[in-house]
Amino acid sequence: MIRAVLLLGPTGAGKSPVGTLLEQRGGFRHFDFGAELRAAAAGARGLPEKAVSYIKRLLAAHALLPDARFDIAEALLDAFLSRVGFDPASEVLVLNGLPRHVGQARAIARRVRVEHVIVLDCDARAVAARVARRRRGEGLDHAGREDDSPDAIAGKLALYARETAPLAAHYAAQPGVRLSRLRVGPHTTDTTLAQRVAKLASRLTSGRE
Repeated sequence: MIRAVLLLGPTGAGKSPVGTLLEQRGGFRHFDFGAELRAAAAGARGLPEKAVSYIKRLLAAHALLPDARFDIAEALLDAFLSRVGFDPASEVLVLNGLPRHVGQARAIARRVRVEHVIVLDCDARAVAARVARRRRGEGLDHAGREDDSPDAIAGKLALYARETAPLAAHYAAQPGVRLSRLRVGPHTTDTTLAQRVAKLASRLTSGRE
């Protein structure tokens, strides 16, 4: 079973930069599901054309992958693990963007054991400031995204509150899962945030959990 830490937080909270910096520290492999979906839509992940077309429609609608198409998530995860040479004996998977709702959490539990959930709490004002920096290409987050318009951000925040935020309660009710929360402000740097997350997640790589 693959051991994992799950990063939860709204768009702009810093999940991708944190995952990148954790991977650079060693012992972690960062699976950025949103980035994988965008790469697949661009034809860079070798999925069948029907799946690529479906992903394009999903991204255009800013929608979440439904339970019925979890096979797409599994295919992208399998390809990622193979591509990076993931070693379950010595590495911990950092999940970012998957699962995004309780149905996906139940599905992924067949092969991934989430042991620590870290929630990056970031309010709408902080999200706006951080996304503005992302759009300018400042920091490690994905720049120049077409889904960073104000309307798209508002829609994603509403979707996060409705579908993804409840995952914290879902995992808190699971035996053996640790839940931590970190406050992310408009001026919180990616490096500072990653250091705080790494400290929380260190028990996973040290073998004490």
